[in-house]
Amino acid sequence: DLARLRGLPAPGRGEVLEAVTTVLGQGEQLGRGRALARALETVLVGADRGRTAPGTPRSGLGPAVEAALAALRLPHPDSPKAREVRLDPLRTDLDRRREVLLHRLHVCGVGYGEPVTVTGTGDGAALTTRWQLAWTPSVAARLDLVGVRGVTAALVATGTLRERFRREATDGGPTAAQLLAGLRDAARGDLPELLAVRLDPAAAVLPATGTLPELLSALDLLEALRRQHLPGTTAESRDRAAVLAVVLLDAAVRGLPGLAGSDAADDAAALVDLAVRAGQDRIGLRLDAALDDLTRSGSALMQGAALAARVLLDLTDLATLGTRVAGWVDAATGPDTRRHLHRLLGGLLTAAHPLLQSAPAALDPLLDRVERLTDPEFLDRLPALRGGFDALTPAARERLLDTVAERLGDRLDLSLSAPPELLARWA
Repeated sequence: DLARLRGLPAPGRGEVLEAVTTVLGQGEQLGRGRALARALETVLVGADRGRTAPGTPRSGLGPAVEAALAALRLPHPDSPKAREVRLDPLRTDLDRRREVLLHRLHVCGVGYGEPVTVTGTGDGAALTTRWQLAWTPSVAARLDLVGVRGVTAALVATGTLRERFRREATDGGPTAAQLLAGLRDAARGDLPELLAVRLDPAAAVLPATGTLPELLSALDLLEALRRQHLPGTTAESRDRAAVLAVVLLDAAVRGLPGLAGSDAADDAAALVDLAVRAGQDRIGLRLDAALDDLTRSGSALMQGAALAARVLLDLTDLATLGTRVAGWVDAATGPDTRRHLHRLLGGLLTAAHPLLQSAPAALDPLLDRVERLTDPEFLDRLPALRGGFDALTPAARERLLDTVAERLGDRLDLSLSAPPELLARWA
């Protein structure tokens, strides 16, 4: 009747809802209305998935992606169950092809898979990847939408990245972060032409505008390209990446004075990372003057990180480190100096893991000075010491625990032998 009154050929969703609410719910929004809403959610939405009839015209992208997913044994329309996969693209060809396709779909924004953060062993970079995958109705709909850019995942990813690059240029970019994201997406998606296109602006923008963390991220990416750890490279792009890496390393060294006033933990970690890289490339002497200035006039965090960097590069001996650290601890007699100690130790211990790897006795002066503190002196400095040690990474904590265990002659036993019932009563 409502459809006829409104001149409609048949009742639609609105007419059904209005009739049900009026007749069965008697106009109530609460009580009966809520019960009806729960029932209507099942009736009107449901959980079944429809399929288009055989022979229905579709974009070429959807069938191509579905066939590729089925061939790679990933979730697809006939097996849509969500699952998490771990891939090792450097070891097997199957995982490499899976990784490339997943990155292309991720760039296109179809919502098929989301990367999961993977932590490497120690402080090293992870070589495997993890993805959370699921085939949902929205994936099929989005594939049809982005299919206007091509009939294969490679073509669509290329079109998507080119459009992104165009928007960045229109907005006055690209910035260093945008360039790095574009290079990474092109390389992981096995798009060598786009990678070559982005290397030109990268050579102009990164040395001039990149922060130290961005420059080091770029160096890591270029190293992965040079070693063919990422698929989208050619011999020419690898040669260009090697040349650009030299330029960026020089820019990172020249930019060290700009860190003097920084109080960011990322900058301290980047400074230590640069020192480790400089030791590997044997350019430590080029950092001597800049690091010396940072240890004297930088912020407290940068002073600690710069001193650790000098020790890593053999520009400062352990005796000098011990004298400086003892002075920091002894001077922490008031609130301001204890806050200063907190930041100094935070910067120094940012490099705890590489320090303990290169010189196991590097932190002995700090541990010796803490052991010699009286109980009142230790308690006064405890918040600052605890805050400084918060900078340790999990790998560095484990390494430091091993060092402390060696000093004590036995490893600390952190296990509790009391039964769970007794522990619960104590709690």
